[in-house]
Amino acid sequence: MSAFGVEVIVVEMLEHILPMEDPEIAEQLAKSFKKQGISIHASTRASGMKKTGSTLELTLEPISGGKSTVTADALLVVVGRRPNTENLGLEKVGIKTEKGYVNVGDYYQTNVPSIYAVGDIVRSPALAHVASKEAEIAVEHIAGRRTETRIDPDLIPAAVYTEPQVASFGVDEARAKERGLKFETASFPYRGAGKSVAVEHPDGMVKLVVAPESSEILGAQIVGANATELIHEILLAKKAELLPEDIATMIHAHPTLSEAVMEAHRAAEGWAIHV
Repeated sequence: MSAFGVEVIVVEMLEHILPMEDPEIAEQLAKSFKKQGISIHASTRASGMKKTGSTLELTLEPISGGKSTVTADALLVVVGRRPNTENLGLEKVGIKTEKGYVNVGDYYQTNVPSIYAVGDIVRSPALAHVASKEAEIAVEHIAGRRTETRIDPDLIPAAVYTEPQVASFGVDEARAKERGLKFETASFPYRGAGKSVAVEHPDGMVKLVVAPESSEILGAQIVGANATELIHEILLAKKAELLPEDIATMIHAHPTLSEAVMEAHRAAEGWAIHV
């Protein structure tokens, strides 16, 4: 909306926008937003709203204290999603649910062997590409063909279609700490790849989380132009059990944004060049 000339105000009750993403990536996105004129109120609660003619007034309460108001023409409230499984008659056929979600086992098979469930009604990321892959697994199993039992959650790419874009998979620093993993991080700024400057999209970074002893790729986060496309090279490396050195030493065409991916892996190896 901001790109179309609309004044945009973002209010987020948690510490930073995109609270499910790496804080450093979210901070980079917030900086880009502010350059575009977007106003961000993080750690702020929207406590009330009232309509005044054709506009509405929103009351904001920062966690640090105090109150303020903003006026707008429209309000978009984003509070998450929940499964819509009521009144489907699931209980009549004996399908077990928990808080609206359908319980599934391997191949997304419910407790009723002839019935499978995929997508937003099962406990997996509510993403279209996840639902599609789950359906493929279920149908392959129904057809008696060999297939994986379920999706590995660490191999699911997440995509946020902001401007600039955000993409990620696997663990970030916070999740690595939660799992008690030993890890190191490496990053490379978009600006170090000449293509980003040439196309006037220099804001962004590629960030890796790797295991220090084995150099295994544990996760990656990208913020910047075409991030949702670039993430797949790193995801393929993870799935194929390649190491950062494999991408670091592979020739990447110049000028391309993917050079930032290459340099991030070089950084993980301790020899990034264009910084």
